[in-house]
Amino acid sequence: MEIHVQNRSHERVSEKLGDDIDESFLSACHAAPDGSVMSGVFSVGDTMFNELQLPQLAEELNQLPEELRTDTTRRVAEMARRAATLRGYLFISGD
Repeated sequence: MEIHVQNRSHERVSEKLGDDIDESFLSACHAAPDGSVMSGVFSVGDTMFNELQLPQLAEELNQLPEELRTDTTRRVAEMARRAATLRGYLFISGD
């Protein structure tokens, strides 16, 4: 899995982030309730969040129970906020 921020022109503007060895980000997405933005992330294939979805994604990640909040989930939330500020995208490439 690879995660990065894209600007409005879909150019990568951040370093690539991979999930941790425990796949904490993907596990949190799989455990997310139906209808949440996080539930739209799949382990296979690509997912892209736009400027309308990014604030909700960051909020959902920030509301994870403390035991599910890892360095990776915190970094993804930061990336989502950055992408929203740029009015860009958060791109997630599954395996």
